[in-house]
Amino acid sequence: MENNHDIDKKFNDASQSLEEPATFPGFEKVWTKVEEKLDKKEEKKRVIPIWFPYGIAASLIIGLGAFYFINKKEVVDISKPQITQNTVAPKVNNVQEIDSIVKSNIEKEIKTKTISKIRKTDFAKNSHPIIPNHYSTIENNIIISDNLPYIEGDLSDTMNVKDIEEVVVLGYSKTATRAKISSSSVSGHLIASNSKSDAINSLRGTVSGLKVNSGFGAPSTSEIVIRGVSSLGTDSAPLFVVDGIVAGKNSKLLTAIDPKKIKEVKILKDFEATSLYGSKAANGVILVTTKGLSESEKQKIKEIGSEKNEELIIKPKEEEKKLPKAGLLTAGEVNDFSKWNYWNDIAVQTLDEYKNIWKLFPERRVSVQLVNQNKKPVIGKQIKLLNEKKEVIWEAVSNNFGNAELWINPMKDEISTSEKFYLSDGLGQIISSNIRDFKNGQNLIILNESCLTKRTLDIAFVVDATGSMGDEISYLQSELLDVLKNVETRLKNTNVRYGSVFYRDHGDDYVTRKFDFSDKAENLIDFIKKQNAGGGGDTPEAVVEAMQVSIDELQWSSENSTKIMFLILDAPPHQSEESIRKLYEKVKLAAKKGITIIPLAASDTDKQTEYLMRTFALLTNGTYTFLTNDSGIGNNHIKPTIDSYEVEKLNDLLLRLILQRATLPECNDGISNDHLNKKMETELDNQTDSKVIIFPNPTKGLIGIKTKKTIDELFVYDLAGKIILRKENLKDNKSIDITAYPQSIYLLRLRFGDQWETFKIIKN
Repeated sequence: MENNHDIDKKFNDASQSLEEPATFPGFEKVWTKVEEKLDKKEEKKRVIPIWFPYGIAASLIIGLGAFYFINKKEVVDISKPQITQNTVAPKVNNVQEIDSIVKSNIEKEIKTKTISKIRKTDFAKNSHPIIPNHYSTIENNIIISDNLPYIEGDLSDTMNVKDIEEVVVLGYSKTATRAKISSSSVSGHLIASNSKSDAINSLRGTVSGLKVNSGFGAPSTSEIVIRGVSSLGTDSAPLFVVDGIVAGKNSKLLTAIDPKKIKEVKILKDFEATSLYGSKAANGVILVTTKGLSESEKQKIKEIGSEKNEELIIKPKEEEKKLPKAGLLTAGEVNDFSKWNYWNDIAVQTLDEYKNIWKLFPERRVSVQLVNQNKKPVIGKQIKLLNEKKEVIWEAVSNNFGNAELWINPMKDEISTSEKFYLSDGLGQIISSNIRDFKNGQNLIILNESCLTKRTLDIAFVVDATGSMGDEISYLQSELLDVLKNVETRLKNTNVRYGSVFYRDHGDDYVTRKFDFSDKAENLIDFIKKQNAGGGGDTPEAVVEAMQVSIDELQWSSENSTKIMFLILDAPPHQSEESIRKLYEKVKLAAKKGITIIPLAASDTDKQTEYLMRTFALLTNGTYTFLTNDSGIGNNHIKPTIDSYEVEKLNDLLLRLILQRATLPECNDGISNDHLNKKMETELDNQTDSKVIIFPNPTKGLIGIKTKKTIDELFVYDLAGKIILRKENLKDNKSIDITAYPQSIYLLRLRFGDQWETFKIIKN
């Protein structure tokens, strides 16, 4: 050990020659290694070269000098060696004390502490990264092997070892484990080369991982399943994504794609599918990329995809709502066009106070009858009423009778000084410059238009679903469903579409809930069955919002079509200047679009609601209907302000009103529409033997009336019960001419004093 003494002496001399303190970091660790080397050499009887101690001393001096100039507060880049600072103050070692200690004790102490420091230091207590234990630890560029013995101990006590001052981390890297994904794809030319004519069967045996289970004949009945996926539920259908758009789980959408227009089909499953599309992709995803699709094909894909969008979230099957049988509710109709004088002279006086409240008063009426050269009605014609300044004051669309109703200033605060009015078509071309009020007769106009043979029918049911409707809403649902089932079977050459809006009030679960137009009655039936009454509380309800949604947001047909909106309610709108103005704007817009509003008043409807609903009907060429007490169902039903009305089953009434307005006339000779106004029909059936003779009947237009009595009043009505002609005090010349009117069935009513007689006239 003499060499050891010499080395110690030289270390002391070197330390005293430096400005640095005699103590330097990590000395004990370095010395331990030196001791181990020297001991091994001694044991092997090997001679240490004389230059070896001086070389070690020089290396240490250089290393210590480098550490002196390092800024330990500086944050190092991850790509450079990182110095981890121990927050515990280093223990100050005294070289002189080391010299005085027995070498065997020094060796034991250094070995124990060195191993403990390396193996037990709790790096988690520092704010620096932890080096994984399967990598070598590097301290002052001296590698400490993982093969050192492991010391058992509580890691929470590791900070009691205060001898480590610094640890240098040179950095390490680890190869990231790639997640295994499951996908397969096939290019379009392989699919197109398949002999199958449809896209579904073209995928059979072409795309890896895809299984196509054959249906019964039609491709749309085939089932597509991705192999290797499992579902907790009964649903095994994958999610289809076409050109980046989620198209639902309906495999029928592939029938809308020509196999030759498929660019690529890719199958995703497991994590790759759910990470992109969530839980709805639990059964996998079929990504379809297309090329050259037409707009009609794209639209068809969207329509098919939307059919099953709600099924992406699997809901527990609800028990089907049980409804009472149809045909129980009773109702009546008040067509104010049938008794125009009554509306002006009697009804308005009784309801006068509500005219001042709601500011609506349809009084100045302009009735127009449009026919073509063959005396057929011109249907679906847009017409505008202009004042003398050629400003548009009202717009309407002719119905299936060729009739349109226009109004001069129906809003009470609107004042017109115009004395001359014009009529133009939808393009603004003047078609008549001699327009008169209805009190002076109807305006008959002949246009060069063809006979219409096919037309779309849009029917919307707008229903008050507040709590006050709870006594009747289930019965109303039954009646509506019964009507839906019978409409299509009774109409020819008509494409029927159905829509609905249910509404409540502000503060309820919802204000409006809509079902947009669909040609599938069963979809609307499902929607109606799910609705129930609730909320409300105060008398006014969200009628304004319901009108806005039903008129503005429902996608009414833009082509020539019959548009009917049944407004079923028992309470008025909220009353304010803003609400009144919005109501007027929406009703005016409905007339412009050709939407006929037919209100249906339920139980507990008050008189102001009756007045408002009757104005809605007049302004849109509709009629007012109401439930009656005859059924014994629901709360009390007030009688309308009218001299008389007929009671009928509600479902029969609604069906008749639809057929009256949707049935197209025969373009050849013949009459197809015989859906008479119920009150007129009852009068005909109850007619006593009359001595009045009407001739000829059928007629081309001229009608003679043979009777000895003076005719005090004469009215001619169309099928819907609307007055189209009126005469008074016929004594000698008892004849009328309806040549200009379309071929149809008309009703002739004659008043003799206080007695009325009614006759059916067929005009060929």
